[in-house]
Amino acid sequence: MARGIAFAVASGICYGLYTDFLTLGETQGVWEQWFSGEAWGGNAPLGAFAITFTLTALAAGLNDLFSGLWSLVVCAKNGQLGDLRKTVATKPGRVMMFCAAIGGPVATIAYVVTLNSATASGNPGVIVPIAALNCAIGAVLGRVLFKQRLEAHKVAGVLVCLAAAGAIGGASFAGMGPDALLRCAFAFLAAFGWGFKGCVAGFGTALIDYRIGIAIRQLTAGLLELVVAFPALAAIGGDVALVPGMLATAAIDPSILAFAVSGLFAMPAFSFWYKGNSMCGTALGMACNGMYAFWGPLFIWLLMGALNVGGMSENYPPLTAVQWIGAVAMVAGIFLIAVNPASILKRKED
Repeated sequence: MARGIAFAVASGICYGLYTDFLTLGETQGVWEQWFSGEAWGGNAPLGAFAITFTLTALAAGLNDLFSGLWSLVVCAKNGQLGDLRKTVATKPGRVMMFCAAIGGPVATIAYVVTLNSATASGNPGVIVPIAALNCAIGAVLGRVLFKQRLEAHKVAGVLVCLAAAGAIGGASFAGMGPDALLRCAFAFLAAFGWGFKGCVAGFGTALIDYRIGIAIRQLTAGLLELVVAFPALAAIGGDVALVPGMLATAAIDPSILAFAVSGLFAMPAFSFWYKGNSMCGTALGMACNGMYAFWGPLFIWLLMGALNVGGMSENYPPLTAVQWIGAVAMVAGIFLIAVNPASILKRKED
């Protein structure tokens, strides 16, 4: 149980770092030109649809593909490439590929859409806690699909975590502008996709090694996003002719290094998530992982604000007192999920 909690907490930390470097990559080089509506490489500026959706699929695909490549390196280091090839043909392997289709082209793209919108409004960290609702969704799905127990103290802990996540993001909600409701709808879509994926994939990684599971998941997601979602969204926006040029430009732009780093952190973010869920149950694992509602804004502020990486201002984006209080409350919520207070009181009485 303790090791499962450690994996789940570590996944939340890595998730915050993955969000941080993904945000950084999309504010640098040619990405800054794309999102600001400037012309690039002799091409006309991208339209509103492309900025909102097509670029999002490209960014998500680069991140997930890098994550999958890093996962292959880990599998090779552990002598698991043969097992990986065999697992793809099994039922648990196909389950992981199905989870990749839900968590990649659906949930990850929805998450990056909201992240980009919040970045444009000046505070990318604000949307992260809303997407953290996946811990509650995963807990409920774990109870419905796999009959995992939800004792009263775990339910209370999940509720506290959700309230804390809302407090962390709510302090800056007013700054999101008139499209806040639409952005939140995409964040909820990401939360549901990740909640479902975490629930099912956590069950699947009880049957296969989590390092193999994340390699299947991330490679499948990255390829689906780059080969299917990115061209399809470009075609819908009328920019399909620009797909080869955008891919080539993104690949040689210096900002690609930020995506390589974001993929490096995305690998343990998801693999530890699956591992933690399989060891301590979906409800507890996803609640511990849900601390990224705090880690995301914190690391964005530290890297892009305090350390001024990427040329941002030192207070980009600010963490308010309410967000810090929410972080402490989330730790308390995780404690409630992990430990039954009644059992502690009973031991003291004995």
